Amino acid sequence: MTDAPSAPAGLALFLNSPGTGSVAGRLTAAWGADRAARFSWECALLVMAKALRLKRADVFVFVQPPEKQAEIQAQVMARFGKFEGRFLVQRGLNPGERVNHALERLHLIGYSRQIVLGTDSPTIPLEYLQRAVDEMDAVDSCIGPTWAGGTYLLGVRQPDVRILRDVQWDSGLELEQIWANLSELGLTCRLLPRWQNVDSEDDLPFLEGQVRHADYRRLRAILQEEPK
Repeated sequence: MTDAPSAPAGLALFLNSPGTGSVAGRLTAAWGADRAARFSWECALLVMAKALRLKRADVFVFVQPPEKQAEIQAQVMARFGKFEGRFLVQRGLNPGERVNHALERLHLIGYSRQIVLGTDSPTIPLEYLQRAVDEMDAVDSCIGPTWAGGTYLLGVRQPDVRILRDVQWDSGLELEQIWANLSELGLTCRLLPRWQNVDSEDDLPFLEGQVRHADYRRLRAILQEEPK
């Protein structure tokens, strides 16, 4: 694939089965595996709906666990239509390895711009995501930072495992370390506007009014369930 302005970017989304045990990190610690997985699944589908509206971007779904791929694929296609050849299995033991694998896989497929989009917030403006796709024609990388010090998007023109070296995930220091790694490698980077992740009941006010009322009620109901 050429680097012409009309060439699409490859965009990866991670989609974990809503079954128990597929979501790690603070969501599971706070809500339990089942509730965290169902909440993350709903958020991911809302983010995917937005990603599919992007111009010059081909969306790939990286699924987990592998044995649920056919089931996940059927559910996604029932909602959004067919994704011919665009379901792939997540690989890696931690977030950094999974992100790097997705970037490398998109590069091997032939995309000159590879983007991993987080699914922690369904309220990210489409305008920000389109800006990442468009502006990576002129820079080596692009980062969407969160207010908590993490990232909601990482885009590169050439995967390099060193970009994610020593990143402490879910620490609030991810952005700082990725930026330092990019600077050390001499890579240019475009920062998108900061945005809010949704990963606790305290974030519900941020959701209200920014997603459809039915989606808000569904997410709120999951967060407000009594622990089992």
